[in-house]
Amino acid sequence: MKSKWKSPTTVSEVLEILHAERDERGMSNWEKLSSGAAGMSSYGIGLTRLRKLAKEIGRNRELAQALWQTDVYDARVIALLVDDPLQITPDQAEKQV
Repeated sequence: MKSKWKSPTTVSEVLEILHAERDERGMSNWEKLSSGAAGMSSYGIGLTRLRKLAKEIGRNRELAQALWQTDVYDARVIALLVDDPLQITPDQAEKQV
């Protein structure tokens, strides 16, 4: 991902990258298991690739908060990875669990 994309700073940029990097096999598995997904969607991207993207983004609390508001599982994982752990409130942690 790093060589193809500039470091994303907005939700739309992150979602654009997720869409471009989608994994059809992962999406198929998500659809099979999505009965408990509460209406969320996924691009089927594995955690290793999501971690690489999160590392490229770096800590960004505002982006994390915005990504958490989406209904995209992969975006929410990135939100957890880029949020500033020192600023996470107990209420926020409870909602994200």
